Amino acid sequence: MADLPHAFFLPTRNGSLFCLYHAPQGPVQRGQVLHLHPFAEELNTCRRVSAQFARALAEAGFAVLQFDMYGCGDSEGDFGDATWATWRNNAQDALAELHRRAGEPTEAAPLWLWGVRSGALMSADMLPNMDAPCHVLWWQPVVSGQQVLQQWLRLDAAKEWLSKDKERIEATPSLSEQLKQGQDVHVGGYRISPELAHELNMLHLTPPRPHTNQHGKLVSMDISASPSTPPPGITRQTQVWQAQGWQPHLQSVTCGAFWQQFSSTDPSDLIDASLACVR
Repeated sequence: MADLPHAFFLPTRNGSLFCLYHAPQGPVQRGQVLHLHPFAEELNTCRRVSAQFARALAEAGFAVLQFDMYGCGDSEGDFGDATWATWRNNAQDALAELHRRAGEPTEAAPLWLWGVRSGALMSADMLPNMDAPCHVLWWQPVVSGQQVLQQWLRLDAAKEWLSKDKERIEATPSLSEQLKQGQDVHVGGYRISPELAHELNMLHLTPPRPHTNQHGKLVSMDISASPSTPPPGITRQTQVWQAQGWQPHLQSVTCGAFWQQFSSTDPSDLIDASLACVR
């Protein structure tokens, strides 16, 4: 059984970040994993499954660092004041802390960036600034920040149209229009700033330029309730990464959509498949 993770707050230039460090079990460290969590409420709905995989990684000999970005979860700050640039700084600070605790990664014990949903976008955004090659693991990645934002704003639109006050709805500018007008919007208890929305709209799941010397493994897990094939969008994106020298592996696993709502879905197939690839 894996030891309990060490919980602590990491002081950074953007406030204190809540972190969980899972020390590698066994005599030999097999690698390091930095967890990049998804957007807004998906962080909370994914916590249970992410924690299970982090423990499994530690039991297999990997050093794992999970952290909440600024304004998210138990970290300092307000979500409405967060920007993508701030979150990217958070990820770099967390990565430095992982190296401080586990040592610099090596060919025998490499670094993995594990991105869940929009966390995949953060992994791609981090790669151009990496000093050494690393590998990437994605769980149900989104292909663009625009997709993230549209899915989130759609939640509010659906709620509004279920109400009976159609005249008020039609007279009120949409959330997208409010963001374009420089106004904050509130969706599902989260305040989203125009700056964050603009940054999200600029993000795409694209590989770094070839000269950055990033040519590691790319593992993408497509998650569905029944056997299926990876969606075309992800298939096309991984082909682009392959053309840049990456080694892609796409795999479909059977698991409930745990990022959509709190559930007791069994993630054993996802965890086993992911662990096999990382090993």
